[in-house]
Amino acid sequence: MLRELETFLTVCRCGTFTAAGKRLGLTQSAVSDQMRRFEDFLGKTLFYRTGRSAALNAAGREMLPMAEEVADLMQRMRARAGRGPLQGSIRVGTVSSVHNTLVARAMIAFREAYPKVNVRLIRHEGSMLAQIEREELDLAVSVRPSAPLPGDMRWLPLLRKPFVLIAPAWIEAAHWREAMQSRPLLRYDGSSPSGLSVDAFLKRTGAKVGDSIWINYLDTMISLVASGVGVALIPTSLFGEAAPDIQTFELGADTFYREVGVLWRPNTPQRGSINSLFIDTLAREAAREPLSECLIATRQSASA
Repeated sequence: MLRELETFLTVCRCGTFTAAGKRLGLTQSAVSDQMRRFEDFLGKTLFYRTGRSAALNAAGREMLPMAEEVADLMQRMRARAGRGPLQGSIRVGTVSSVHNTLVARAMIAFREAYPKVNVRLIRHEGSMLAQIEREELDLAVSVRPSAPLPGDMRWLPLLRKPFVLIAPAWIEAAHWREAMQSRPLLRYDGSSPSGLSVDAFLKRTGAKVGDSIWINYLDTMISLVASGVGVALIPTSLFGEAAPDIQTFELGADTFYREVGVLWRPNTPQRGSINSLFIDTLAREAAREPLSECLIATRQSASA
């Protein structure tokens, strides 16, 4: 039934038997025959067979997470059963706030364990949902999306960091409100999850803001604050060489948080194993991320 299970997952991703057949090198009738055998094996009809689409019915939606889990487990068993080192590639999108810390450590640990797998890190701000849907990325370490996820997407929370106000070290202020009014506010784009969070914070607290400068990259914000250009609301971070030139103001009872996690769409079994193992590594490294609260100690299943 492994072939039928793989075909089932491909149909779920492609949306039609014809598209799944093209992906797998099968005819539409061969895909249809495999799905009938799979349904006979389970004793349940899995699809609404109307028109050209292959929409899952209630039973199909119930079976999908379990099918993903079985396929992933089989590939991991094969990888550990002496079939040679795991090979392949993975494309990981990452927001700048964890690009050089959590994700970099995960890549190093993953490469040490699986040296034959090519890891490509792509830094990107804002939502990476579209890139995953277009299969330009295999997974993304991102800020929790503000909009509901499509039904075929998965989200695993890893950690959260409190926002703080950072300002040039030479500014004299006793409170974050006072410091915020001293210089222009460097801000995330208002359409990004972090930008929306900052906007909600400013509205909720009634904080007064003068000029605003929109900059999406965390490291650029830190550099500009250290240079005296402005102040910024950012997730608490390590400042490296800029630390002597920056002071931090905690937000107290008004503190809000950035949640970081993994966003992905379960792949076909051939790539699911690599994705799952990389997510395992990210989950382990999340417990070591400085200045943050780990949201997951051990990952139960990337397909859950």
